[in-house]
This record gives sequence, structure tokens and C-alpha cells, in this order.
Amino acid sequence: MAFNNVGPLTFLAPGQTAFWSYSYPSDHGTQFASADVKAPNQGAVHMADQQSKRKENNGDATYFVQIHNQGIGGAFHNLQGGGMS
Repeated sequence: MAFNNVGPLTFLAPGQTAFWSYSYPSDHGTQFASADVKAPNQGAVHMADQQSKRKENNGDATYFVQIHNQGIGGAFHNLQGGGMS
């Protein structure tokens, strides 16, 4: 299942990093997330890495991702992504 526009809008200036986590009440398998970059964009290039997952003892799954701005300007973003099929 894909998702867009999830989470609060977060501004990244050049060189900044945002740390995100999102959870499901069950294990949704492999999930990937990236930046859902918003306009206006002042030259930002948002890169997602450090994708990881934690399985909770109650069956929930928490996913983690870092978003880095490698561009020359800033922009707001939140998350988009989904699972593998």
C-alpha cells in the first residue's frame, strides 16, 4: 500500500537531516519511505537513507528513515512511500 503526504511538514535547509519514524499496528513487511518534497522549492534535493525496522513484542512494526537535504536551498517535505509487492 502506497502513501503520500504523511506527517507534519518539515523544513530542511541545505545540509540538514530529518529523522522520521512511522508505525503500523501489525507487521506490513518491507516498507520504504522518501521525502514528499513540496513547492516552492528553493533548490533542495532530499535524499532518503538509513531505512530500518523494529518489530515490537506486541506485533506492531516501527519503521525509520533519515532525509538529508543535499541541495543548494531549502524546502518543506513530509513522507511518501509504501511496501514492496
